[in-house]
Amino acid sequence: MAPSSSSPKTRNGPSPKARRSTLKAELARLALECDRLRLEKENGERLLIEAQHLAAQREETLRSVIEEFQQFAYAASHDLQEPLRLINSYAQLLERSFNGENRPGAGAESAEFLGYIQSGVSRMTVLMRDLLAYSHVPQHPRRFAVNLEGVIEGVRLKLYKELSESQAELTRDALPEVIGDEALLAQLLAHLVSNSIKFRAADAPRIHIAAAEHDEETVVSVRDNGQGIAAKFQAQVFGVFKRLHGREVPGTGIGLAMCQKIVRCHGGRIWVESDGKTGSTFFFSLPR
Repeated sequence: MAPSSSSPKTRNGPSPKARRSTLKAELARLALECDRLRLEKENGERLLIEAQHLAAQREETLRSVIEEFQQFAYAASHDLQEPLRLINSYAQLLERSFNGENRPGAGAESAEFLGYIQSGVSRMTVLMRDLLAYSHVPQHPRRFAVNLEGVIEGVRLKLYKELSESQAELTRDALPEVIGDEALLAQLLAHLVSNSIKFRAADAPRIHIAAAEHDEETVVSVRDNGQGIAAKFQAQVFGVFKRLHGREVPGTGIGLAMCQKIVRCHGGRIWVESDGKTGSTFFFSLPR
């Protein structure tokens, strides 16, 4: 019987020619896949470079905005203090002048109007001072080991007059060392303690400071027996110029905003818990 004219095959599979053809096709497919992966890699690298460039631009824009705000705040709180002092000085001169005229009723009326002027100047001066302090909180503070117990004793001395006049009791647990800027943390705790005194209830203020250490952060708490903060206002109190009380309670509405800025520049968070009736507890965290 004559042999078949078809391509020779091995006993166990395709012929060498068929295998070479299959291998060439597979190599061509792999080459195309490599080209596709190379293009995807190049596109990915290009997109990454563009994203990094955009992020750098936005960071630079944000830094520029922050610097402009700080310059504005400095001008508003520093340069405007001189006109305020001038207004106050002339108001005092007018007060002496009217009092020296001895006109019936003129002195009382003048004193009333000048009192409004001087009161407004005084409030504006305090506002400018607080705005200046707010603008000076750095974006990247110094970070060293800070003894919180020593900071609290410094706050006790700084607020001695307020504590004594209000008959406030300031207590603390044993407190750990934390990492941060000691001056800023002292300012933060002084604001929170002063806030507890300012918004006290009928009873003498009782303020207690504690801390809890966790794996990645230390959480410090400042608890008081004051007026409390309703739930709907607890997020608002940290805004700049946010005041929950009228002018019967002195202040500029910058204190808690300052606290938030100090905590955030340390990489932490701050919040308050209260039932709105029996005191408040302010918490802030500091990365370990």
